[in-house]
Amino acid sequence: MAKRFKLNEGDVFAIPLGNNEFGIGQIINFPKTSDAFIVIIFDRKIDDLEKYADLKIEDLKIIFLGYTFDAKLYYKDWLIIGNYTNNIVSIPFPFFKLGTSDDARLVDYKSKVLKHIDESQFNKLTYKSEIAPIRFENALKAHFGLQEWIPEDYDKILYEKTLESVKIAEEILNNE
Repeated sequence: MAKRFKLNEGDVFAIPLGNNEFGIGQIINFPKTSDAFIVIIFDRKIDDLEKYADLKIEDLKIIFLGYTFDAKLYYKDWLIIGNYTNNIVSIPFPFFKLGTSDDARLVDYKSKVLKHIDESQFNKLTYKSEIAPIRFENALKAHFGLQEWIPEDYDKILYEKTLESVKIAEEILNNE
């Protein structure tokens, strides 16, 4: 019987960039409401997978965050190189809009409805969406100048968008 493929929260993985260089990513959450899981991608590249042991994950800068699927990990295009969970508790998770501007709600990363929102608040948030793993890989390559940046594909997974959603959600939730 074949061994079952299993990913774990905290798994750290290497993303090939070419020229024997790798980017670093991490699985930070497995939502129960979706087959997709949340990953972060760091602003760091290494030229030797052995150097992963020298990295302090909590000191790395996050550049991308989003929901994705396991295809690149399952087919070993992205290699699991370790597991680390101590940093996850300090990472802000995104908030999203749900519904239409007529019946809008604020939801957290677990899809839990937190509050009804008005149209102006609705327009500041984005819908939750899953992004193919190749888009994360290509965005990372573009970040490092290895290919062209495609704003309509990559801007939505920038970590700063998550931080903006957190700020908007805090304003909404604190103005009750």
